[in-house]
Amino acid sequence: MTTTTEAPASQPIADMEADSLIGTFPEGQRLVGSQCNTCGCTMIGSRVVCSSCISRDVSRVALPSTGVLYSFTRIHVGTAGIRPLGYVDLDNGVRTLADIREGDVPLRPDMRVELGIDDDDWFFTPAAGEKRED
Repeated sequence: MTTTTEAPASQPIADMEADSLIGTFPEGQRLVGSQCNTCGCTMIGSRVVCSSCISRDVSRVALPSTGVLYSFTRIHVGTAGIRPLGYVDLDNGVRTLADIREGDVPLRPDMRVELGIDDDDWFFTPAAGEKRED
């Protein structure tokens, strides 16, 4: 007599609940984040599972609208022109890759930036009070 044992098959889990990262909160429109109620990890996006401890006990939170530009680059996109991209460290420590819109102030690492929302697009711009360094 032979017996067969099979390992239980794991179920695939969609990591994100929604595609949009913009949500409406009492503070106004903000980037949507998730906070794990088990380990405290905060992540960008509306998550189903914690990316740190894999707990399913996560809550939707509003992420800060300000941060610091960690690093950036400018991508030359054919006829569309130049598209600045940068890593932004939000004030709660979450790092995100984001479009950066340059204004009168040249971009530099460690400059304060703030969230901008234009319809469904979101981006960061130099924060008010950032000055040109000449």
